Amino acid sequence: MPQPTRTANDDRRSRLIRLLAPAMQNVSRDQIQRAPYAIQADVPEAQAHTLIDHALELGGPPGTVIGRQITTPEGKCVEILLGWERLQAFLHRDAYPRAPSVPIGLIDCNAAEAAFYAIEYAARDHAASGLVTSPLLYAAAALTAMEHFGRPDKPWKIQTLANALCIARPTLSNRLRLLKGLAPATRALLQSGQIKPQFAKFLLGEPSPSRQERLATQAAKGMMSSRSLYRLVHPGYEPPQLVAQPRGYAAQRLGDVGLMERELAEHYGTPTAITLDAKQHKGTVELAFHSLSELKGLLDKLDQRIQTDTLLRGQLSLSVDNSREANALLLELGANTDPDFS
Repeated sequence: MPQPTRTANDDRRSRLIRLLAPAMQNVSRDQIQRAPYAIQADVPEAQAHTLIDHALELGGPPGTVIGRQITTPEGKCVEILLGWERLQAFLHRDAYPRAPSVPIGLIDCNAAEAAFYAIEYAARDHAASGLVTSPLLYAAAALTAMEHFGRPDKPWKIQTLANALCIARPTLSNRLRLLKGLAPATRALLQSGQIKPQFAKFLLGEPSPSRQERLATQAAKGMMSSRSLYRLVHPGYEPPQLVAQPRGYAAQRLGDVGLMERELAEHYGTPTAITLDAKQHKGTVELAFHSLSELKGLLDKLDQRIQTDTLLRGQLSLSVDNSREANALLLELGANTDPDFS
């Protein structure tokens, strides 16, 4: 069985986690502040009491607390990137409300690494700890990080933050779209886990906030499938079609070609076309590129995505708009050593 291909983001994420070797120090509580861009998790009441009980047993925060030292206009302080919930449990009135200092693991990191630990690493920590997290909480933290670290002369864009978080740009874009495009009631249902992220993504296509909330409520009650919801949001949906096959071959079911083209275009960042020939039982997937660097980017993404090369075959087509471009292309390819540029 082929092993999953490691991506550049996987390697960088692993390297950052391996470098995480916090130096434990007792930090005065008046020097501690929560990183404004750190992801916030909802702590159920029962779990909050459990954290407090653990803090009493340990005499410290019930788990890892990670921070970095920064300088503010008021002076130096420690910005908590991970474990704010554990820190609050230790300082709770039922635990150690008068504790003058707190043991914190301090790391030396730049802005991009701080964003990684406070958002991506913290989100994984929340999930492993059983805290309530969601794509909305992730998106809210990401949006705050872009505003916090960006400068007028050098703003943080989605790609900048995606690189820092070691995730794909489309993944971050989709989460930000959920935060900005969902009506309040729909966001609440997603946050509470009553509707799936995939349902919320479908609901982004509904222009009417009231109808979006109504459909979200119906979906939360289990009154429709994902396909039914998609049909209601997209009346022009093309149902899957059966493509005839020669005798002896099973019929193959293809999905909404338009939807697949949009998904591919969003993932690979380039215009995409899917062409099917039902009679000859053939098809092509065209990914446009306009420079060598774009081609290299596509090849990198294909290498990350495709785990086997048994289905990857075809022809590389290079197109030009006029004879001058044709001569230049032939020269670059080495087919013509004396082109006519007239």
